[in-house]
Amino acid sequence: MQLELRHLRVLRTIADQGSVTRAAASLGVSQPALTAQLRRIEQTLGGPVFERDHRGVSPTAFGEFVLARTRSIIAGVDDLLQARTPAHPVVRVGSFENPIVVTLLESLSRTLPDSRITLQTEHFVRVLVDMVANDRLDVALVADYPGHALRSHASLGLGVVAVEPVFVALSSGHPLAGRDEVDLAELAGEQWVLPPSDGMGWPEHLLEACAAAGFSPRARYQMVEAGVRRELVGAGHAVSACQALYDAGPAVTVLPLRGNPLWMRHVLLWRTAGPVAAQSATVLAAAVSAHRAVADRSLPYQAWSSRYGTPPDVM
Repeated sequence: MQLELRHLRVLRTIADQGSVTRAAASLGVSQPALTAQLRRIEQTLGGPVFERDHRGVSPTAFGEFVLARTRSIIAGVDDLLQARTPAHPVVRVGSFENPIVVTLLESLSRTLPDSRITLQTEHFVRVLVDMVANDRLDVALVADYPGHALRSHASLGLGVVAVEPVFVALSSGHPLAGRDEVDLAELAGEQWVLPPSDGMGWPEHLLEACAAAGFSPRARYQMVEAGVRRELVGAGHAVSACQALYDAGPAVTVLPLRGNPLWMRHVLLWRTAGPVAAQSATVLAAAVSAHRAVADRSLPYQAWSSRYGTPPDVM
């Protein structure tokens, strides 16, 4: 069997739905037919793209690789199919899982009222960088880490949105949950939720900090799904590093790490020859404003800020 674009769309739909049954309903085919088609696609690719359990499906490590490229290919083909002069200019925004992205979109809509704002999200942040460089996105919100700083490139504009510490999320019933902050070494015996590498230095930065603290985290769970991660942490099955502005929900407590061993930098990228370049200062200001608005609503971040003050230049 030759791999075709329709097969990639099938993989994307299954990943988005998290279930072959729901994907079959979305695609208008029977579940057995879609299962058989998925089996043929996986045979063509040479490995399983999804793992199945009673909850549905989740990507394998190989599947994460396939899906990252699948989404990039589909986005590129869709751009070609839609190539025409639109009634309103389109600003294609990309982002990783980020608490400020919705506020950023709202800010961009006010800043660029005559533009149609679209959004594509990716776990593999390096894919977002490549998509901006290859004119598949106009602007992207990405992240980098100390020792893994994003290198400047003549074709890319870069603006720093914010520098912030990385916190830890644990169950609200955890013995450490009542603390103001926790030492990273105190989490040495915990089970951790870790994602696969985002291509930009995470979780490598975390692993380096843990090694400096004298331990290697026991990564019992590896995933990118935010909802499942929150459930695992909330139920007390694991702890997880998280962004300082992470919206934890009632079952999860977010705490700073004593001494701030982990840092991240939010970075806005745009193509210097692209349509956003002329408005890059305005768009960057919108991103900074979006981060400030979310930070002002985050109690853990405000408590940290009152204790430590302005984040230093750590990159």
